[in-house]
Amino acid sequence: MKQSDLLEFYNELIIKQDYFECHEIMEEAWKRKNPRTKEDPEVFLILMAVGEYHYRRQNVAGAKKSYSKALKIYEDNPFSLENLGMEESLISAMISRMENMSSAKFKPLHFPLTRHILRRLHETYIHVLSYDGFLNWIREHQVTDEFIINKHLLRDRSQVVQEREAALKKRKHH
Repeated sequence: MKQSDLLEFYNELIIKQDYFECHEIMEEAWKRKNPRTKEDPEVFLILMAVGEYHYRRQNVAGAKKSYSKALKIYEDNPFSLENLGMEESLISAMISRMENMSSAKFKPLHFPLTRHILRRLHETYIHVLSYDGFLNWIREHQVTDEFIINKHLLRDRSQVVQEREAALKKRKHH
């Protein structure tokens, strides 16, 4: 996986907290991969972001389902979290989060990124803050924008509809 895809993903996950966009970015990265399987690390990241999206919208059942699938992928095919820019503590953080979702109000997870990825995120996206200021900011930052929180309901779907209709026409002609 390209580091630029990871940086873009983490920008959306941590800085913008647009979990829907995280899914889109990582799905595109995964689709470019050949061969690919539903057990790939990209799918793990997609499911983690989808879990956050559901949890923020108080869909605890959907969040737990996404987190469970992600954790199962990791359990069945352990891969290097460090290659994804995450510390090994991510797995225990996800398990703990999942166990507490029913009783805890949503707050963005403090994802345990590697120092290298944190530095790259800082340099690429929020370089106006000092590095320490950036670390403090991401610990406290919480997006409340209604469009981002409910993006799957509020986004313009005309392009998606057009692409589906084109694919359907193509299948009918073959």
